[in-house]
Amino acid sequence: MTDNNKPVVVSVEDEEGISELLRLTMEPLPIDFHHAFNGKDAIELITRVKPNLLILDIGLPDMNGWDVLKTIIAKDIKPDKVLVLTAYNAPTHRLIAHLQEVDLYINKPFMPLELRQTVSELLELPGSIPQTF
Repeated sequence: MTDNNKPVVVSVEDEEGISELLRLTMEPLPIDFHHAFNGKDAIELITRVKPNLLILDIGLPDMNGWDVLKTIIAKDIKPDKVLVLTAYNAPTHRLIAHLQEVDLYINKPFMPLELRQTVSELLELPGSIPQTF
């Protein structure tokens, strides 16, 4: 949580279009939203802002999302909640997610309103969530 008691969310997504869609999707929520485009920047950002929720893509340009997750676990800075949002849908990736104690695994493409509701539930945000986009 930040000083203003808003939960902190970090998104790690390398595709600009999807990262913008994530920003717009999360905008109505009472959260502090941060974004990184690669694994190295994500680790630095997570270290600095200590998010409550990490939204993590697996296919990143400099390292895969699993390596990001391993690094933040090793540094003892893993957020309370981790949501993997990825195009990878192989069962092996879901198994890795389970073994890494990922809270939710969502395949792209995703429905923005459903993702917003899911984030709201994961963070246990009070009140109703706007259903408009």
